[in-house]
Amino acid sequence: MRQSSRITFRSTFRIKISDRESDTLIGYAGDISECGMKLLSDTQVEPGSELKLRVRMRDREGEMRQVDVNMICQWSQENTRTGFFEAGLALQEETAEYVRLIEGMRKLRKEKA
Repeated sequence: MRQSSRITFRSTFRIKISDRESDTLIGYAGDISECGMKLLSDTQVEPGSELKLRVRMRDREGEMRQVDVNMICQWSQENTRTGFFEAGLALQEETAEYVRLIEGMRKLRKEKA
């Protein structure tokens, strides 16, 4: 059962997800929550694999924000409609930076509503 609600995005390319060791772009967040995210990528992620990621996005002022997280792939499949591979990633350990990032997104959404 899902522990927290997901934040979904109109623009697929809003939040960039990179391998933090090689600084290579892996894909984009399709949705995100305090517990994890759905990764949209050109390549499939192996279920069970552990990923060291960097989450990057621009804030309201145009400043780049980035947070490092460790996640584990729960599932992975190809979306034939979009052509992307989708992977459900679960946060391995909660970090204060990641929680602040998600809380900030939720706050902005409430202000816009």
